[in-house]
Amino acid sequence: MWMPRTVTRMMLLAVLIAFLASGVQGHGRLMDPPARNAMWRFGYPNPVNYNDNELFCGGYAIQWEKNSGRCGVCGDAYHVKSPRPHEAGGEYAKGIISRYYTAGQEIDVEVELTANHYGRFEIFLCPNNNPRQEATQECFDRYPLIISGSREHRYLIPRDAKKKDIFRYRVRLPPYVTCTQCVLQWTYYTANMWGTCANGTEAVGCGKAETFRNCADIAIISNTGGGVPPIFVNNKSPYLLYYRDYRAPADNNIFPLIVRDQKCIGAPAFRTLPGIDNWCEINCLRYPPNCPEEACHCPQECVAIGELEGQEGADTYCMDQCLNYKSECPPDRCRCY
Repeated sequence: MWMPRTVTRMMLLAVLIAFLASGVQGHGRLMDPPARNAMWRFGYPNPVNYNDNELFCGGYAIQWEKNSGRCGVCGDAYHVKSPRPHEAGGEYAKGIISRYYTAGQEIDVEVELTANHYGRFEIFLCPNNNPRQEATQECFDRYPLIISGSREHRYLIPRDAKKKDIFRYRVRLPPYVTCTQCVLQWTYYTANMWGTCANGTEAVGCGKAETFRNCADIAIISNTGGGVPPIFVNNKSPYLLYYRDYRAPADNNIFPLIVRDQKCIGAPAFRTLPGIDNWCEINCLRYPPNCPEEACHCPQECVAIGELEGQEGADTYCMDQCLNYKSECPPDRCRCY
């Protein structure tokens, strides 16, 4: 049956939008306590991981088709031989303690989603005490960290959260667990995959979850032995730098230098300079960054344009496609700023 070209084009666009809403990948990382993949953003002497928001078990197809849903304990693809990059002995697992706590303490958690696909976060703890040996999932499962003021260990992402957002909440450490090296495991289960729901219907959010995992190395001491060592009181990276923002009030204008950019390219005035994009990525995504504003641009948001403008899920598609290291951004569909 013949259909007008405009109708056919609209049908193809509808199919594309349905794919965007259910098939693109979320991106995120654990920032507090600083995870192994993200420690470099706080100045810790750990290798820079340009893809530190993509520890997603190798990707959806790898996790569910190749590895039958399994994932490395710290987010690497399960089939990768040990030591996996983010596990003990791997490139990013150097045994550096990023935070110090006391037993039973309520601790701050910060998660940064560079592309929000809703779902939930879960955090578990393993008293490992051996940086050369990776914690096991069995150990993690014994110590779920409960959200402060609740009996629940699952943090549900609010439906009104932004497409790129930072989530801060608190969890309670077990009251009797101490360790020279505990591994804190953060897992993010997205809710953006199409599948069959419990009532037999099909919808986005009912499919097998895309999964992200990060690990952070922390230490916990007893809070009953007298004075607490100074490093537990001033619980910040000893490598962290600070800067003065003269736009802020004079009595409160000193801030910690934390690298939050994910992708940097040449600014418009330098776009024709050969190699400028590569130079900006190398120099802006390091600690401390060397990122002159007149030469480099690090976009923070993306919106859909053209045929995708205003379509559900299209802005998130652009965040996925454009705001990742070495990503390819379709200029006819997305605009970033």
